[in-house]
Amino acid sequence: MKTKAAVMYEVGAPLVIEELELEGPKENEVLVKYVASGICHSDYSFRNGVLPASVPSVLGHEGAGIVEEVGPGVTHLKPGDHIIASLTPACGTCLFCMEGKPFLCKDMTDVIWKGSLLDGTKRFTNSKGEKVGQLVCVGTFSERSVIPAGMAVKVDPKAPLETICLIGCGVTTGVGAALNTVDIKKGDSCAVIGCGGVGLSIIQGARIAGAGIIIAIDPVEEKRQLALDMGATHAIDPTGIKVVKEVRAIAKGGVHFAFEALGLESTILQAWSMPRATGTAVIVGVPSMDTVLELPVLGFFSEKHLKGSAYGSSIPSRDVPKFVDYYMKGELKLDEMITKRIKLEDINTAFDEMGRGEGARSVIMYD
Repeated sequence: MKTKAAVMYEVGAPLVIEELELEGPKENEVLVKYVASGICHSDYSFRNGVLPASVPSVLGHEGAGIVEEVGPGVTHLKPGDHIIASLTPACGTCLFCMEGKPFLCKDMTDVIWKGSLLDGTKRFTNSKGEKVGQLVCVGTFSERSVIPAGMAVKVDPKAPLETICLIGCGVTTGVGAALNTVDIKKGDSCAVIGCGGVGLSIIQGARIAGAGIIIAIDPVEEKRQLALDMGATHAIDPTGIKVVKEVRAIAKGGVHFAFEALGLESTILQAWSMPRATGTAVIVGVPSMDTVLELPVLGFFSEKHLKGSAYGSSIPSRDVPKFVDYYMKGELKLDEMITKRIKLEDINTAFDEMGRGEGARSVIMYD
């Protein structure tokens, strides 16, 4: 079958919009017609070489759609089901899945860099006969993709796919970091560095958890206002000020939790300096793979913690439907996070805007 997709042929170059040939699903796979896909900052990082990806490849990993066909062995899904594509195969048999940590599933580690499906094959073919990979097995920058059945999480058919697509990555990563990775108690104080899609989701998770002080930090006024709308109690422009000192003053000695959502060495070091004794810095943003940190060791002797968060420490089969339910009940604001809805052909403009720090989330709408 034919499908229109955005393909990365060269790191750092604009994606190419073209028609690809797509093979149907094999065992334990499903064919998904995507309704919408968010454009996540990680896609920007893959396109620009901050994170390694195979080329050529269909990028995109924050999508929602409708199952059109199921392969042999698939019993929990049927054509017509509404799904969100999750980022972990959750194989159920590897060490981490057996320990209840599917966000670190070994299959995810194997495929994230290869661009193939779980069986090692690629299902997209371009007009030159070349095989084209797909990012993290889901390739949501395509009208249709074949994905592992375990990565398709069935959701409430009444929920609008064009909005809940954000739950596929950014929302689960951010809300999960606040609700799963750490244990925020009612009244605790939090700081969030970076108020894009992930940062705004962290803020919402902190609000849902009952945090008393939520400090949003971003140089873009539009994003600071969005953060306040999402539940932040304070918003700081870090430009030209001693932002750590400001945060520690607001929280009277430091926050309980500081979340870093940008993946930059400088802001990770800031996040380490913001918590009080016994507090925790949580690294949610994905830095360049060659990033090395130098931290003052004294903080460890005040029992401060430095903690990473992978995909919001989520169990997709549990958390994705729960987050959809939060949205349907009005507890989780998603429509407000969408700055712009675009066509697939506008994707390179959206990347340029992301590079300039504009907006929170652009969403690709498929016909």
